[in-house]
Amino acid sequence: MAGRLFRLSLSAWIFVGLGLGVVFGLFFGELCRPLKFVGTAFLKLLQMGVLPYMVVTLIHGIGSLSSVEAKLMAGKGSIVLGSFWVVGLIVIFAFSFAFPVVPSSSFFSVSETPAMEATNLLDYYIPANIFDALSDALVPAIVVFSVFLGVALLSIENKGPFMNMLSVLARALSHMTKMVIKVAPIGVFALTATAVGTFSVEQLQRLQVYFVCYILASLVLTFWILPMIVTCFTSFTFRDILNYSKEALVLGFATGNNFVVLAVIADKSKELFAKVIPKEEKTGNMIDSVLPLAYSFPSVGKLIEILFIVFVAWYVNRTFSIGEYFELALSGVMSLFGSPKVGIPFLLDYMKLPGVYFDLYIMADVVTRKFKVLLQTMSMQALTIIITFLLLHKAIFNARRLTLVLAGTVLLVTLLIVVARFGLNYLVHDTYHEDAVLLGMEITDQSPAKILVHPPDLTGAFPAPIGTEHDLLKQIKDKGILRVGYNAEALPFAFFNSKNDLVGYDIYFAHRLARDMGVSLEFIPVQRGKLQEYLDAGICDIVMSAIPIRVDDLGKINFTRPYMEMKSALIVKDYRKKEFQTRADIAAITGLRVAVTQANSTEDLRLLRSYLPNVELVELHSIKDFFLRADIADALLTTDKIGKAWALLYPEFGVAVPKPYLFVYDVAYPIPIAKGDYTLLEYLNHWLTLQQSTGAVTQQFDYWILGKTPYRKMPRWSVIRNVLHWVD
Repeated sequence: MAGRLFRLSLSAWIFVGLGLGVVFGLFFGELCRPLKFVGTAFLKLLQMGVLPYMVVTLIHGIGSLSSVEAKLMAGKGSIVLGSFWVVGLIVIFAFSFAFPVVPSSSFFSVSETPAMEATNLLDYYIPANIFDALSDALVPAIVVFSVFLGVALLSIENKGPFMNMLSVLARALSHMTKMVIKVAPIGVFALTATAVGTFSVEQLQRLQVYFVCYILASLVLTFWILPMIVTCFTSFTFRDILNYSKEALVLGFATGNNFVVLAVIADKSKELFAKVIPKEEKTGNMIDSVLPLAYSFPSVGKLIEILFIVFVAWYVNRTFSIGEYFELALSGVMSLFGSPKVGIPFLLDYMKLPGVYFDLYIMADVVTRKFKVLLQTMSMQALTIIITFLLLHKAIFNARRLTLVLAGTVLLVTLLIVVARFGLNYLVHDTYHEDAVLLGMEITDQSPAKILVHPPDLTGAFPAPIGTEHDLLKQIKDKGILRVGYNAEALPFAFFNSKNDLVGYDIYFAHRLARDMGVSLEFIPVQRGKLQEYLDAGICDIVMSAIPIRVDDLGKINFTRPYMEMKSALIVKDYRKKEFQTRADIAAITGLRVAVTQANSTEDLRLLRSYLPNVELVELHSIKDFFLRADIADALLTTDKIGKAWALLYPEFGVAVPKPYLFVYDVAYPIPIAKGDYTLLEYLNHWLTLQQSTGAVTQQFDYWILGKTPYRKMPRWSVIRNVLHWVD
């Protein structure tokens, strides 16, 4: 038994590492987290020689060409290769329609509001300083430099010693990578154990979406589209292509290595050509020349890795525009001249997607690798056959067959996408829980409190209006009650949770303030338009519900020092967020309707009309009306943090923060103005400073705004913790 284990191939050992990683992750759960160090070290070692290897092999490959081979690649070869790229990219992007529509919203993130820097395409594609490009891993720029240098070498005489040096260096770099690959089972084990032990069930469920779409796309390209393209331009039949490809396909799938299949592809291609051109002696030479070139350039089997970028965009609820798809296609082709282990991190950064998902790619690659090599094998075989036919002037064009192939392909791909969409909808339909997390938030350390749910009548029996020289702090302590105004729609600052308890960031600090003052609490709902009246009449001593400091309130209300900043935002249907990124984008929308509520001040409305002169305002009684009354308006005016919290409850909506900002407000606590009395104001300002210095502000911001709840802090389910109970 032990002897059999030692005789296993490297690819088999990698699968063993994957399997053990899954077992360890399930058994030990988050106790596997220290293994991330091992996995990260493996990734860095793996990437260490990839970039220089790509540069050396690309320069050597182009520089070693003869003039005939160079013309071949620049002419007919590039046309065929480009056509394959176009077909492959269309199929790859088409399978993104199989990604299911699932609720996808997340808590506010401090990284969401900074404006993205505009991408400078010249910096990415033209290396003014190749050393800077190498340092920053700008793969497209490095490819451009390598191609230019390789082409320049074509006309250089006596380049033999230099080419030999590049050849030796390429072999050394390849050997270095093979040395690292030997520890791949350990690296894959560490990455998989960390992922399975720490990823949420939702994350692992959604990874199935990538696997299903990747496998379907690779299979339909391998066994239908590419072979049928060959039949449209050659005299070979579909059965011929599959029969003479099956050995290379099986070998590539079994080994997961596209290099080892080259000899098989060459031999089988020559046998295939012998059927139709039995006495053509130069056919073998042409195949031997074309195949290495087909291997050197990105095949459709490499381009399919772009599907991972599209998957990550779907995963983080990011929608690409048509222009961004074109950018991804161009940068993807350029980036994948080298290893995906360099190209994928670059593309994640280029498309402004979280780089942490590269770990997920490495883990997923263990499953998808064989299908990638399967597609690479068929791609090289198809390229070799078509280009050789073109060079022999034997190529044909069957328009009728091409039309039938196109129609059949559209039907087949559409059917696969529809079936995958329905199946994946079932698999991931129950993976959204952010609304439950928000409504499950609680305040554990509460002061005695009475909560009114209906706005009071200003003519009712309330304390006498605030005098001009009253000591407000003493007045509150004497009566033993702190009356706090709140707005239950100011999520996540004040709202009712699933237990119908009044909670929120500001409500927490209201309880803390009352406890520090030694009084009880009374919460009173406040309408935005009557805020000053409530304070002046003594109905409220303070309002704590994310009230911004606005110009039209100055001189009428006192404000504590600011404790947070809020930016203007628009709540829109999630699929429409792209339409609301800039002022110019919004202004281009015909018949634009923006909903406003009582939470918006007259200053908000004035700024909005100045920002968008042609806007039609729709007045709503409450924020909730916008979500319940379908299509009443295109957008709802709010702020970034409040809008994000509402989107958690209604994940079909998203939050857009247009640039330039409509407004940026500081948030503070309003209190009444009492002439000559600043005791309460000074008390509150010093009290806020203490909350900051003691860490309470940071702690509560993490909890209420960022959503770092105890539920999220709970270790992931594991056998050792939840079944055996060996650890707490």
